[in-house]
Amino acid sequence: MSSLTPFMRPALRALATASVLGLTALPAAAETEVLTFDDLDVFEELLSGFGSVEADTDGEDDPMFRGRISGTPYALYFYGCDNHKDCNNGTFVAYFDGDDYSTDPAVINDYNNSYRFGKASIDRDGDLEINYSFTFKGGITRVGLDDTFDWWRVILDEAEEHFE
Repeated sequence: MSSLTPFMRPALRALATASVLGLTALPAAAETEVLTFDDLDVFEELLSGFGSVEADTDGEDDPMFRGRISGTPYALYFYGCDNHKDCNNGTFVAYFDGDDYSTDPAVINDYNNSYRFGKASIDRDGDLEINYSFTFKGGITRVGLDDTFDWWRVILDEAEEHFE
């Protein structure tokens, strides 16, 4: 190091320190659990932390879940599937009786413009539909998936309050 200029020594020390600190962080990053569609049992486990849930199949024989959060029934459908496997995104859907919840277009527009997550619409039976889509293409961490499911819980709570 004696051939280095005085200005280069601190920079090299900082680089060496950053390298050592970066290497010590690698084991923690390597332990991050990344989930794919092959981990539907973990999806079900995480969903069960928010309420009842059961595995099912939809009308196209793709896997899905049916559950309840705070008493509100919902379905989780999967899309981007290859022969009923390797799906890469999902959509939560819940319906609220149009006789009990507002289906006024102005109220729906207000919801869609006021809330970042979740989308409201009216289904063909005149009921209020709330949905939330997410992707897990390439995998999603367990923490990220749990957070996604928690956002669905928040969306249901906010929608119920907004449309009462």
